[in-house]
Amino acid sequence: MAFLGRSRAEDRERLLAAAERRGAYDRRDPEPCDISILPRVIGRSQAADLADVSRRIVLASIERSLDIQAGREQAEDIPLAWIAGLVERPPATLLGNVRLDFLLEDGRPRLLETGWVNLSGVDYAPQAALALLDCQPALAEQFRVERPAERMRERLGEQGIRRLAILVKDDHTVYAANDFALIREVLRPIDTVIVSERDFAGISGGRRGIVVDDLACDGVYLRSLDGPAAFSGPRAATNRQTLERLLASDVVFHDHPLMLLAEDKDLGWLAERDPSLAAVVPRTIPAKTFPEATPAGWVLKLRDRHSGEGVFLDPAEIAAHRADAAAVLQERITADPFPVLTVHGREGDAVTDLAVHLSYRYDVARRRLEVAEIAGYFSRFSLAGGKVNLCAGGGIVPVLSEQDRRMETADAPADT
Repeated sequence: MAFLGRSRAEDRERLLAAAERRGAYDRRDPEPCDISILPRVIGRSQAADLADVSRRIVLASIERSLDIQAGREQAEDIPLAWIAGLVERPPATLLGNVRLDFLLEDGRPRLLETGWVNLSGVDYAPQAALALLDCQPALAEQFRVERPAERMRERLGEQGIRRLAILVKDDHTVYAANDFALIREVLRPIDTVIVSERDFAGISGGRRGIVVDDLACDGVYLRSLDGPAAFSGPRAATNRQTLERLLASDVVFHDHPLMLLAEDKDLGWLAERDPSLAAVVPRTIPAKTFPEATPAGWVLKLRDRHSGEGVFLDPAEIAAHRADAAAVLQERITADPFPVLTVHGREGDAVTDLAVHLSYRYDVARRRLEVAEIAGYFSRFSLAGGKVNLCAGGGIVPVLSEQDRRMETADAPADT
């Protein structure tokens, strides 16, 4: 454990090299992300608590999205609410991997936002934790690393998927490219086809699913068509036509577009549907209804932004954006400090989040959540401010899960 408590250049370089081999670090990036040598450890008891909270959030979110699609609930102000009108009937089964972003306050999880489609960091973040175990193999006796893509493979396998089309943006970071390359590797023996935005027009309907370059695909995973920006930029018309074509087919979605209705910065409805979530969900109010002098205990968020954009902590920035129709004020959460010692030689108490990946399968006809299991974790840090998103200059905190003492050696993390 001495390796974790010092900051020698050779130790940092060793972890960097291991992270690069595993695709968690890329020197080609103009600003390669930093990695903490000190990991976050999730004990069995905390994992059980997080699984329970996450399950309730997922159940409430799926059922609300289905109620909106069926016209039982009105939601015209939700970003991308129009997607509900494209879904004539939901599939028999909804399956996917949702990422729930929490801050820990006094040891308790407080929900920041949810990500239902295009989950960045699905696999390269766990690779950083595996790189740490490469450098300190003894840790594998106590801890394991969970990879969300493995649960993704299970959910797709349950549906009999043989070939998956992964729809990606034309422009993406080297980390995004590494991420879907790692996902493709983990998904084997399921075959995968990468389809870039510029080629979406070539997607056509097939006998079961879709056809891409003469290859029949019975499943699709959206790393694009994932938010308002996809339907407002230069490819807006083509992207919408692609989404309509996909929804009209009988292709199986891992992360159904209907769940974009649950990606909302205003999360007050969660506590209304499940009062037990009141302590987890921060208070949110429309920014325009609040007095001009905004107290310090609020953060302004734009409901139609993603990837760290549209979040404002500074009072002057809040004042500048409060008139935006998409702006909400969210109760500011005081995150517990977390010590980091990084491969770039930085150290100190940081602001960190804890993202929980939950793999789910929901039976629509029975309105029953059949599978809801933690698939992995993603933790980010910032030593410079309150924003921990990697797109805003944050870094990765490796996450290790406490081993169940009953687990056999074959379940060791190096093989997961």
